[in-house]
Amino acid sequence: MKKIQAVLAAVLVVSFVGAALAEDHPMSPKHRLVRQHHRIKQGVKNGSITPQEHKQLAEEGHDINKERRTDLKEDGGKLTPADRKNLEQQENQRSQQIYQDKHN
Repeated sequence: MKKIQAVLAAVLVVSFVGAALAEDHPMSPKHRLVRQHHRIKQGVKNGSITPQEHKQLAEEGHDINKERRTDLKEDGGKLTPADRKNLEQQENQRSQQIYQDKHN
């Protein structure tokens, strides 16, 4: 009987975790910038990103984060869908640049 209860409990936990992961929550712009920063650091560490590329990527990240903070301030602490879309486009471009810098 205890084995059945344990299995049922495990099934419930797995189903709740699966449902939580399946929800469509886009990554926040701030979290995405942090992940990009880690990718850049990794590229600098292994030598695939030059100091000049690092400087340019860091400036772009700083500018995107500054824009994000300004948008939040202007919109009462929440990003509008238009602001979020704009930031996402900028982050997509930066992500592509990181990839190119690391692999060329």
